[in-house]
Amino acid sequence: MDLLPTTAAPGVAERAEALADAACELHDAASTPASWSAAALEDAVEAMETTALALAAAHPDTTAAMLAIGQQLAQLRARLGFPPGEHAAAGPDDDEHQEQAVEPRTPIRRPRRRGLGPGYQGLRIPPDRNLASDATRAHA
Repeated sequence: MDLLPTTAAPGVAERAEALADAACELHDAASTPASWSAAALEDAVEAMETTALALAAAHPDTTAAMLAIGQQLAQLRARLGFPPGEHAAAGPDDDEHQEQAVEPRTPIRRPRRRGLGPGYQGLRIPPDRNLASDATRAHA
């Protein structure tokens, strides 16, 4: 697994911490279904969609998981009667971002070696033979 850097980009750590704090505060405030309004619920779903998009770019291993979460949130929007969100790319209807079936890589096939095998060490030409005498014999 690729390790993440120890230092985040400027502002990322602070915003992630603020997001975690806000999520905890929201959980504490919205303890019952009666606590929610349609607008508040839609805002919370949109915040989750945006966070899923940000997390998808964080690491190669997070992409597929965040795609699944985005698709579930898009389905939740549909069940609740909300319009598609700004980030509908994470939804199930966008072919561009659909999870593709992974096909096994085609193995590299090297051509089979024919003729001179791995033990071939070249032709040995006797030292008393020269190229000039071979050329005159070929023309004769």
